[in-house]
Amino acid sequence: MLVHTVAPLIEEFAHWCKNLLPGVQTHHILDEPLLERIRRHGGGGPEDMSRLGEHIELAASIGSDAVLVTCSTTSLLVDAIRGQFTLPVVKIDEAMAAEAVMSGPRIALVATNRTTLEPSQALIRAAATRAGRKVHVTTFVVADALPALLRGDEETHDREVASAIAKAAARADVVVLAQASMARATAIVADRGLTVPVLSSPELALRQVGRLLAGLSVNRSAGLQAVRR
Repeated sequence: MLVHTVAPLIEEFAHWCKNLLPGVQTHHILDEPLLERIRRHGGGGPEDMSRLGEHIELAASIGSDAVLVTCSTTSLLVDAIRGQFTLPVVKIDEAMAAEAVMSGPRIALVATNRTTLEPSQALIRAAATRAGRKVHVTTFVVADALPALLRGDEETHDREVASAIAKAAARADVVVLAQASMARATAIVADRGLTVPVLSSPELALRQVGRLLAGLSVNRSAGLQAVRR
């Protein structure tokens, strides 16, 4: 099950899942009001955690093996409630943060939503601590990009994000895109020949989910063999 807060991501993740998780059945939940409420309040509260928990319970009720929360802004909510469920809950940017800290100490974090900055920085710093590395995170906010995407102006969104990436890369060892919705702009960046790596979360997260599902499959097979014996 994938939980989204931005509508255009459903179609994009359907495409990515088809390529990166072949044969895996996926379902999507869209909760735009959850993101809007967090944005207005400047952070998530108990009601938001309860709402996300309902989505995870729904996933469990239909037999989902894992939940991927594709909204970086809600990542702090995941930390707060993931222990309440036996169902694995994956944050969209966990794998990206782990790779970022291994790419160099100067990390540029580019976001289109200010509420993403705090959880994304916290995630990167936690990854650095686990890896025993020191990092310096510089943030860049592309304020006009997300509203453009939400009103269907994908071209403006991609152009604004690509411009910010180029600026951020000038003094960084790696550029991290704080939201999954920003991944669409990487095609423009690739054409400009940047030498600094630009990390976006969807591919890295889906590969993480793929490894998780493979591990669950192995464990189930081992369990069946043990029962038969």
